[in-house]
Amino acid sequence: MPPMIQRVTEKLRDLAYQAIEGDRRHDKPLVKHLRNLASIANEILGQPIRPSTPASASATGASPAPAQPPAAAAPRPATPLAAPVFLYFDGKDHRTKAKIEELLKSRQIPFKVLDVTDDEAERSWVTTAAHTNEFPIVVIAGTPVGGLGELTQLDLSGDLSRKVFGL
Repeated sequence: MPPMIQRVTEKLRDLAYQAIEGDRRHDKPLVKHLRNLASIANEILGQPIRPSTPASASATGASPAPAQPPAAAAPRPATPLAAPVFLYFDGKDHRTKAKIEELLKSRQIPFKVLDVTDDEAERSWVTTAAHTNEFPIVVIAGTPVGGLGELTQLDLSGDLSRKVFGL
């Protein structure tokens, strides 16, 4: 691919990533829902929309690294593909949310936090599917597994890794 087209492609990926991952605090419910759907699609497709620079470089203001064609890129270590994991949160129980995030991070499970405070349709779906009104609720590959207690039990039994990584 010519360098100019590759730079344009990387810039478009960056802009799309910023649109999906940007500040969601002031979004209207419809926009928030569309961003969530785009994020889910991006996760399922293997994250084709991603930033071209690591978060640490952009946070420090460093200039982006020159884009390299995929063929010249260093081979990535073989990591198992993970099923999409979502943490539905209603803005209230921050302590439990932090514990769930800590557990998922400690197992190196990629996840996405979805704030459903102002999204009644999404709240209704997840509480109905999970058979509980207690947030936060974890959903793995479209199947609600419950809250912190259920996630801890899955982890202790070894089923968490099997559900996420298929191991």
